[in-house]
Amino acid sequence: MQTSTIKFSQIEDRIDAEYYKPGYLYLENILNKSFNFKTLREISTKIVDGPFGSDLLKSEYIKDGIPLLRVKNISGEGIDINDIVFITHEKQKELQRSKVVAGDLVITKAGRVGTVDIVPSSIPEANITSHLAKISLKKEYNPYFIYMYLNSRLGLLQIERQGIKSTKPELNIDEVAITKIIIPSQSFQQKIEKMVKEAQENKRLADEKYKEAEEILNKELGLGDLDLSTQKTFEAKFSEAEDRFDPEYYQPKYKKIILKRKSQKSKLLGEIVKIRKGIEVGHEAYTIDGKPFIRVQDYNEKELIVSGSTNYIRPYLYEELKKNHKPATGEIIYSKDGTVGRAFVIEKDNSEFIVSGGILILILRDVDNYYLALVLNSEIVRSQAARKSIGAIIQHLSIDEVKKLQIPILPQSLQQKISSLIQQSFQLRKESKELIDRAKKEVEEMVENK
Repeated sequence: MQTSTIKFSQIEDRIDAEYYKPGYLYLENILNKSFNFKTLREISTKIVDGPFGSDLLKSEYIKDGIPLLRVKNISGEGIDINDIVFITHEKQKELQRSKVVAGDLVITKAGRVGTVDIVPSSIPEANITSHLAKISLKKEYNPYFIYMYLNSRLGLLQIERQGIKSTKPELNIDEVAITKIIIPSQSFQQKIEKMVKEAQENKRLADEKYKEAEEILNKELGLGDLDLSTQKTFEAKFSEAEDRFDPEYYQPKYKKIILKRKSQKSKLLGEIVKIRKGIEVGHEAYTIDGKPFIRVQDYNEKELIVSGSTNYIRPYLYEELKKNHKPATGEIIYSKDGTVGRAFVIEKDNSEFIVSGGILILILRDVDNYYLALVLNSEIVRSQAARKSIGAIIQHLSIDEVKKLQIPILPQSLQQKISSLIQQSFQLRKESKELIDRAKKEVEEMVENK
């Protein structure tokens, strides 16, 4: 239990107890002691949110064009371009109010409230959805420092406090704008900028290495020029019918994948891995801190993302479950529910967790783990998983279906080349994260030591 004692004079226009938690009051005291703070509104030229309702429809998303940033693209450690969508140049002209350019800050207003990223030079312009807001700073304020400040405990606690609502966390523009920013010396701001830019460069190189590995794999599998788009209309012969009658199952792209697969050396996944299943502990087992309980939404093919939405379990429960449900270093976690077919190799510094029932743990035999993870994430295998899971309200694969996935097996030399590139990518991404964490810590210490 936490208790706070406040004076009547400290009460604002909020009377909910959580608004006056000790951590919030402690930070407010630090900020109010500083004579050198300004609000975000004072240092910005513009704070606006994305278009609402019919201004932006999913049906308008295209394969290439102007990037449209969504909550899922904002990580706090650099904009994630893996699952990005695009809008036309014409739509961008209609939505000039919410246009973002390199150097702007983007903050989440719903979902993971208060996560901030800076738009990098690699994205000259983009736009945002209604769950995001853009912050354009005045020229005299360093966007890299403000970015780190807002993502540090100093910014996050203020924004988290404003986002407290009776139903679910949510921010509006005015609540973002009153965030207090302590402005340090120019030399300190430039130091933080240098660290952030180095982190961004490492992340860019990490993405390049990963893409290079994908290109090698696709070239060897003959997928480079293959059209795997979803067709709105198509025909299927009666002789091709199986025990499924849902039209999506017979999309032409699946036929193309099957033909490619038949020309390649492959093995069933069940022949090259042993499989253990995760566990459901139930909502009543969740705690505020402890050991992470990883669900499908807590990772992607490039990283494990322990964030504010991650659940935790008590250490004693972790000790009871870790023998069967904790992945070991080098093993692969694989999603069988929800977003099916997502694979990630566990590294030694991120293996202290239990996985949920929607995740399988793959223990490998005679195949490189980084190579296998890339293949599992590739179109040639993911399409198999997607096809098998079509038709259910929530996508789901049985363990027997997972074992039957056809895995192309390239020569060892190519497996090692691909594996090396993926490992380099992961190392660069790790170094990028460490730089961001260090920059945050320096910003926090700068304020607390004032």
